[in-house]
Amino acid sequence: MLVHLLRTSVYSGNVYLLPDSGMLVDAGISGSETIAAVSRFMDVEDLELVVLTHAHFDHSGGLVDLVERCDLRVALHRDDLGLLSDDLGSVASMFGASAPLVDVDIVLSDGDLLPIGGGDRLEVIHTPGHTPGGVCLYHRKSGSLFSGDTLFGAGGVGRVDLLGGDAHALLRSIERLAGLNVEVLYPGHGEPSSQDVSLQIERALRFARSMV
Repeated sequence: MLVHLLRTSVYSGNVYLLPDSGMLVDAGISGSETIAAVSRFMDVEDLELVVLTHAHFDHSGGLVDLVERCDLRVALHRDDLGLLSDDLGSVASMFGASAPLVDVDIVLSDGDLLPIGGGDRLEVIHTPGHTPGGVCLYHRKSGSLFSGDTLFGAGGVGRVDLLGGDAHALLRSIERLAGLNVEVLYPGHGEPSSQDVSLQIERALRFARSMV
């Protein structure tokens, strides 16, 4: 599975490009910057889908430009649908911006499988806590986990003090992730990691326990 971390705005969540399937994991805060970054690896017109790990603006703000330029589909978990277009719920207001007004084409549920080419799939894992509809994406064959803002490298976890945040739900979500075989971590912020990932997840689990 080929994955590129796209470098966009300093305020943006990480954007990951899976060029073989024309998939983006998250849209970033600026559509123009995401489009420019994608164009270094592939024709942006060949993008087909953006999967949002959650509805916060630093991960979704680029949607309008991406949809208008690339005519790609948008996927989001059902429990974050109400947050996406809401200035407070999406925390767009924290960035002095307005929430993106786009249609969600694919409403995700726990256990959904997203094809990425060659018979491979990403498994949707519902991981509420940072937001009600946060998801992680798991590639079982390689042990790769796109963790959004559920957990980060070095044991960090997503904040739970925003609208819809829930420390107990976050703990349960990380407990679930701790049961997976994760060899490569692609977090929503910070650098991807393939070193001692299980230890990083264990540290995140201890941190989450300290929050409840």
